[in-house]
Amino acid sequence: MSATPSPVSSAAGPVRVRQLWQDMAPDMVDRERMLRVVAVTETHAECVVERDNRPGMAGRKARPLALKRFTTSAFRLIEDAVDDADQVLHARFLAAMTGVQGTNPSPVEYATAALRVHNELTAEAAKAHR
Repeated sequence: MSATPSPVSSAAGPVRVRQLWQDMAPDMVDRERMLRVVAVTETHAECVVERDNRPGMAGRKARPLALKRFTTSAFRLIEDAVDDADQVLHARFLAAMTGVQGTNPSPVEYATAALRVHNELTAEAAKAHR
């Protein structure tokens, strides 16, 4: 099993490890069944049940699902996989946004804070490539 993206893509992109999908089968929608992808092969995704209103189902391994099923209305992407580097960058932008002061900050103030973080990241990347 590999953590690399599969060749089959959904409307949201390739099926990847750590994605969270809602099972849209009529009997599963009412149960709010959510599956977390834990491994991807050439043809199937292995998932664990992360959420299910039926007692005792959460935490169980689901049967392998054909990747092409994710390209249909059988599943809906709830949460995409995010790597650690993306989370760190996101946290820096959020910190800049929350650092904007005042009772009624303007969109320009938020944009300026985001631009400052962007410029810092660009400078750090340039320094790392020297």
